[in-house]
Amino acid sequence: MATTTTDEYGSQIERGNKRTDVSSRKPSLNKDDAKFSKIKSQTSGSTFYTGSLAGSSGFIVQEVPAANEVFITPTDGDAIDASVFTTGTLYEIGVKQVSGSSGIVHVVY
Repeated sequence: MATTTTDEYGSQIERGNKRTDVSSRKPSLNKDDAKFSKIKSQTSGSTFYTGSLAGSSGFIVQEVPAANEVFITPTDGDAIDASVFTTGTLYEIGVKQVSGSSGIVHVVY
């Protein structure tokens, strides 16, 4: 015997003995109109922002203890010492890699 229910998105869900069918649903009620919607924070080590981390839109340097501690490599170009950037400022430059032994860099998407 099959049962049919409707969820909060308007999808009709039909459950039977051996399978479940879900109809088309309405778009999600959660909308994101922000320019950026994801942040990946890094405190040490080296991360390549490629593959599943590709597509960054910028970065924010929160803390760099000293020069030559953290390096940011843009999507296309040479690595730059993070100490030359103003902390707390969003730089809309794509990132390929962040590496260093200390400091905090936030990569935004």
